[in-house]
Amino acid sequence: MVRPSDQDEARPAISGEIASEPCEDTVPWNNPLVDFLIVGNGMFGAATARYLAPHASVSVIGPPASADGTTGYGAHYDEGRIIGDFSRDAVRSELNRLARVGITELDPDLIIRCGVLTATTSNSADLGVAARLREEHGTDISVLTSGEAHACLPMAAFDSGEAVLSQPDAGYFSPRRYVALCLRLARSCGAAVIPGTVQALRVSGGGVEAGFEDGRQVRAGAAIVANGAFAAGSQLLPRLVALRARSEIYAMAEVDEQQAAELAGMPCVKRTIEHPELADLYVIPPIRYPDGHFYIKAGANTTMDQWLTGPAAVRAWYDHGHSDGPLSALRELVTSLLPGIRVSSWHTRRCGDAHTAHAMPYIDVLEPGRLIVALGGNGRGARHADAVGQLTADLALNGEWQSSLPRDVFRHVPAGSGWTGMPLLWEQRR
Repeated sequence: MVRPSDQDEARPAISGEIASEPCEDTVPWNNPLVDFLIVGNGMFGAATARYLAPHASVSVIGPPASADGTTGYGAHYDEGRIIGDFSRDAVRSELNRLARVGITELDPDLIIRCGVLTATTSNSADLGVAARLREEHGTDISVLTSGEAHACLPMAAFDSGEAVLSQPDAGYFSPRRYVALCLRLARSCGAAVIPGTVQALRVSGGGVEAGFEDGRQVRAGAAIVANGAFAAGSQLLPRLVALRARSEIYAMAEVDEQQAAELAGMPCVKRTIEHPELADLYVIPPIRYPDGHFYIKAGANTTMDQWLTGPAAVRAWYDHGHSDGPLSALRELVTSLLPGIRVSSWHTRRCGDAHTAHAMPYIDVLEPGRLIVALGGNGRGARHADAVGQLTADLALNGEWQSSLPRDVFRHVPAGSGWTGMPLLWEQRR
């Protein structure tokens, strides 16, 4: 999540230590054949490289960020993503749990354990999922009344009819830092991280040949495609899969250092809402961003969200898409939840993500021994990424599914097949 709205383009950016360190290798393009070429250096690609590099020779290919390391075409250029076990079904919840464990193993301090409150209706099926998590995994997740939730977050105004799920050891993490740490670990195991954009893959009995936008070519024994929204509508895969890229918009509410300190104990909040323009609100506590300022981040599904037809459309959306439309509604909902906050400025930023035909990630073999896909965060890619990377690396190394998670849930759907994935909000309401 990198590109600010047009009025925010002039904001200075100060990169952190890890984000700004050199992360690209210069290797000759007639380099010896590597075992695996990972197409995509974002969250799924970096996570896969983390788990694969200790066991195989790996090259990770992806477009470079800007010179200061703060911007680029990718959803991980951000400082705050919610991470917690709870989701609306058991498989996604298990992915979340596995990812949280993996992130903690990578860096115990990466997750800020401020807690997550999920406000829903008192008769929601979410309560049953929470009960299963407690029973099967011992997850510390409880159901609070609106009054008890208010005690956890005194500045919040919860409705009397809401039930609030609380997971105290959940929180948020920096996807930018996570990707940098994964790639650093992969490099320490011998992986190469190469700047570039793969345009096409050719699979043969001898391996995989990747063709780049600038005409370069590189060969590998096998390829793993993990480039998210940029795979949708592209000609990258020799066998197309049902994948759509979606625009996303989120708001940044700037607060001063005193307000950030007053909200230092604030948990993340997810809330089921009824609104003509928005659904599924989330709010993240104040975080100091690379520009040195504190922001409360808030997002939702919006009636402005749109399907992006291919890589050029994704780039155009990041560069200059119109993203200010939902700002008034987001501001209204955030100030309704936190009526006492003092915000000095509001602006929006743009993001893009990939959606699959069945709303679960594709982790699958397209060509045995040659081509694997790890695609489709479905709006939840950050919290799933570490688990997706581990599952993808295991599949690549072993050639077969070895996880206790159900195999068929993650199989790819060929392009042109039925779409049962998430519809856009305006499609749901028309």
